Amino acid sequence: MLITRDILNKALENKVPLFHDGDYIDDDVLYDLFYALPIFKDLPNGKKALRTLIPKSDRNILCAELKGRISKNPKEKYDKIYYNFICKSCGKVVPIHITKCQIISRAFKIKDHVKPVYGSPTDDKCKHTYSAYYISFSELYDIKFSKTDYVCDSCIDKFISDSNKEAFEILERNDKFEWFRSEESANDWRRGLFYVEPNCVGTKINARNGDSWTDDKYNEWQKRQEQKKEEELNHQRKLEEIRRQQKLDEEAERERTRKANELFLARHQSNTPTQRYIDRFCNKHSDIDITDEENHREALSPEGVNYEAIQKHNSKLYKEYLQSPLWKIISSKVKWNANYRCEKCGSNKNLVVHHTSYEFKGIEFLAFHTLQCLCSKCHEKEHGK
Repeated sequence: MLITRDILNKALENKVPLFHDGDYIDDDVLYDLFYALPIFKDLPNGKKALRTLIPKSDRNILCAELKGRISKNPKEKYDKIYYNFICKSCGKVVPIHITKCQIISRAFKIKDHVKPVYGSPTDDKCKHTYSAYYISFSELYDIKFSKTDYVCDSCIDKFISDSNKEAFEILERNDKFEWFRSEESANDWRRGLFYVEPNCVGTKINARNGDSWTDDKYNEWQKRQEQKKEEELNHQRKLEEIRRQQKLDEEAERERTRKANELFLARHQSNTPTQRYIDRFCNKHSDIDITDEENHREALSPEGVNYEAIQKHNSKLYKEYLQSPLWKIISSKVKWNANYRCEKCGSNKNLVVHHTSYEFKGIEFLAFHTLQCLCSKCHEKEHGK
């Protein structure tokens, strides 16, 4: 019969025997019986004390119908129920028995039944007596399997056999001490097959098979390692120098390319209609005749030019722009449109051009409505002076 937690709880509630010789329990029941943490329970005096989840009195009732005598020797298979565990290595289901004594005393642990015990072959308490001449296989076991992993005997036997084989492979190598000192062995469990003899003059490395490495061999090896390290450092320095030079060459090439592009762009831009317009009408040093009708037409109605580039140039050099032929042509056009009179007071003296908006600053020829012809007094009033 497989005993589940529901069946266990019902038996505890009714205070009736539950376990019979040959029954099986599941994981939940195993936990409740042996692994559950102690809990606080009220005492008759009103205080609290830690008690096991299932008290000893209830355990006696649960085991009342188990046949046979109570045995404190775990090897004696009396009054047994079973629990199935799954081998972590091969996945095989392995039954292990639990005695009446273990249930009552809460003394059962899976690890005591499925993990190897190491010792001398004459020790009767050892479940497994594998030779530890080359290395402690208990340490190997903990490396391969975690503390919560359970492994069957056949997998343990295979693990020990494989480990012995791997140990012999290293110990029989002629270069085993070089291997021990190399980076190759850094994370290899077989480093445990070697040890440096303590409290000795100089260096002496011993292997588990009795071989040893003396100072002379070690010094020779150390010299080779230092030479190798120096060669690697020189190689790294050369690589770094090559990379640095490559980086400098790449930066120089980028700089040459940038300057070539700038030169090409400058030459190209100087021949565009926009640049020719700027050179002719927006340069204060330009000496074109601003009274020429053809110059007026070209300045106020340019063709094929980039207005944004013209505005950017004139805004950046605004003071020079106010002395350029373009501004003189624009301002004369504004004054002519106003019949050479102030648009506020009608005065014909000290006339200037006033911006009502700077949205078209530098390209006012596109928006004459943003300009006014004012006398100097009205102009000052507009600017709050």
